[in-house]
Amino acid sequence: MSNYKIINSQNIFIITLIVIPLTILSVWILGLGFDNSLFKNSLISTSILSLSFFLFISIGLYKGIKIKHNLGELEQENIFFQKNMDIETDIPEVGDGIIEIIFSIILWLIVSMVASYLLWAFETILWITILNFIGILYWIFFRALRLVFKKSSVCKSNFSKSILYGFSFTILYNFWIYAIIFMTHHVF
Repeated sequence: MSNYKIINSQNIFIITLIVIPLTILSVWILGLGFDNSLFKNSLISTSILSLSFFLFISIGLYKGIKIKHNLGELEQENIFFQKNMDIETDIPEVGDGIIEIIFSIILWLIVSMVASYLLWAFETILWITILNFIGILYWIFFRALRLVFKKSSVCKSNFSKSILYGFSFTILYNFWIYAIIFMTHHVF
């Protein structure tokens, strides 16, 4: 029997999906009373989440936690790429003569092609964004945390090493969020 406590990556993922929106929502709602800017609310939300991440990692390393992978495989057959979309479009009525009928058919073809292309482009961009987001979450909740908790053998029951590694990994994994916030604030 192992001396390490095993936690499921699925449980961490679900808890995080609850904690992140609740934290951001509470900061925004509380920030409305103080008339905080978007920049300030973003910094407060990110700081609270970073502190929570730091505490989770530090306590986990101190207690000797290991993560069991049970999120499922990202490479499984993907339903996102199945295209079963029926679009029904009516021909616009332009007039009653033969010229108007020909014009309406040409107009209908042009509008249909443009709309089809725009829908295809929007769908592609949307699904690529969603799949990238899922991939990022997968990496964070399984790969990154698993790499962090590989240090459990070094940090178990050692408070100073747990804090040091927790702080290092928090800076490593959260620095880019602060960089994006500051760059966005200075650009816009």
